[in-house]
Amino acid sequence: KWRCSQCTFLNEAFSSKCAMCNDDDSAEGENTTDDLANFLGGSSFLDPSISTHSFAAPTHSVQNPSGVGGNILQQQQQTGALQSADARELECLAEHISSGGSLPKQAHHNIDAFWGTMDTFPQILLLFRTILQHPMSHRFLETVNESHLFMIGLPPYSSIVRHPKICFHRIVSALSRSEDAVKYPHLTMRLSNGQLNNDDESDELEDWNMWNGLHLIEAIDLVMLNSLAYNANRGGSSHQIQLQTETESLRNVLWEGVNSILTERLQPHERRDHFPQQRSADSGFVVVDYEGR
Repeated sequence: KWRCSQCTFLNEAFSSKCAMCNDDDSAEGENTTDDLANFLGGSSFLDPSISTHSFAAPTHSVQNPSGVGGNILQQQQQTGALQSADARELECLAEHISSGGSLPKQAHHNIDAFWGTMDTFPQILLLFRTILQHPMSHRFLETVNESHLFMIGLPPYSSIVRHPKICFHRIVSALSRSEDAVKYPHLTMRLSNGQLNNDDESDELEDWNMWNGLHLIEAIDLVMLNSLAYNANRGGSSHQIQLQTETESLRNVLWEGVNSILTERLQPHERRDHFPQQRSADSGFVVVDYEGR
């Protein structure tokens, strides 16, 4: 791991640019590995810079990727705790897999030959952890509160996006239940079957399993695509432009990380066969078709 000399954010070793400020890892030796963080398992959620900036956007709703309203002060502490717990769970799971720990049967069936190995799957988990720790990720942590949208006169999330209930916490919980860490201190007791459990949503995501690295990457991306699609339908105010820019920036962290892993391990002619599907915000998989609105 290396710590950025510009903003002090702790980045994964495979990251060529800082996930926080986009500075590259080439500052003539100024960006250095963080021995203490490595010793502690890379727990950058313990970094004070995370806690002081996690809620730097006071106009964002904690449970609302649309980024509007919400009682921020009341929910900051709860959301911050869940954000840290989920990041810690991903880190523990990555270490568990890397050390050859046992996994549920779903982790061994119908997985991608490249993304499902004990070398690459932990890297996806650590990349996801980096995204979760980003200050703007609190908007994507939990399912959108549609009652709140109704109260402030905005259209339901489900009227715009096809899979409105997917969120970062559901993705983490599909792998391992961070909320059970106290009750079940041994990770193997918290492991899940990989299903997203999106309640009454369509069957399209039932075929996804988060133990499949391709599905995991695309699920993380879908959460952010949902936000982009919803805000694209709300006009072009300066606030909406800022939200879109921030979301695109965080999405770039995901795809730059994916590209970095592929580049590190595969030859150019091999990468195409293992590149996840990179959808657009206006994809029919993301948005409700206009006839259905």
